[in-house]
Amino acid sequence: MVSARGALPQAHQLLADCRPLRADDIVILSSESDVPAALALAGALSELPVDVHVVPVGAIDLIAMSRITQFGNMVTMRIFQCPLTQFNRAVKRVFDIAASIAGLVLAIPFFVIIPILIKLDSRGPVLFRQTRHGYNNEPIRVLKFRSMIVMEDGDKFSPAVRNDPRVTRVGRFLRRTNLDELPQLFNVLMGNMSLVGPRPHATSQNETFARLIASFYRRHNVKPGITGWAQVNGYRGDIDTLEKMRRRVEHDLFYIDNWSLLLDVKIVILTLFSRKVYQNAY
Repeated sequence: MVSARGALPQAHQLLADCRPLRADDIVILSSESDVPAALALAGALSELPVDVHVVPVGAIDLIAMSRITQFGNMVTMRIFQCPLTQFNRAVKRVFDIAASIAGLVLAIPFFVIIPILIKLDSRGPVLFRQTRHGYNNEPIRVLKFRSMIVMEDGDKFSPAVRNDPRVTRVGRFLRRTNLDELPQLFNVLMGNMSLVGPRPHATSQNETFARLIASFYRRHNVKPGITGWAQVNGYRGDIDTLEKMRRRVEHDLFYIDNWSLLLDVKIVILTLFSRKVYQNAY
């Protein structure tokens, strides 16, 4: 192991010293300012039958997490990659369109019966529209069957809690069975949501949690979903502790970093048949 600083003038002596050692590897330590000298020294040491390594001290962590790519005429170190390639986004979109159309057709009886029950149970509109953050933090209007006697949005939003007096009788049933989310199939069809992805939270909640949880807004690097990896693992309902939200974010980021069409299919199946999805639903 040698330092690049000041070593280049003694390259010939270094060659003579290294040959008898019969080393397998030579490691050159270099600061950022000494990288040109390190590369020149590596070239000189290429006369030896060894592997020559350059370690840019201070930048090794950056290089370790990067990938060498071609960007136009430049060679770059890509530190972060968009979660889904264009091809993967197209595959996911086709799946969303097909699944949302199928879901809407199968849900026709619910779209007939539920509005009637809501109207018979309490005054107010059938649908509730709430502003939430979607892909790239862009605001979207999320559709739900109304399940409360109030319709809060923005800074006035207060999440539902167990035995919440604002929840109507029909609303309690809809929330426990997740049927209040059915209109979001239209959001999926319109393209501002996906069938599977991180659940969108109210804008006021996002701003709060983003200050407390690192990488929180990475959740918005994909479209929000009707269901997600966090939900099928039991993380839903009231967020009364910061740890609960951290666990949700961890599951959402796992989904983003490990996306595949098979994972989406698995989450949809678990949403339909796993009991965990109905935990803490109120």
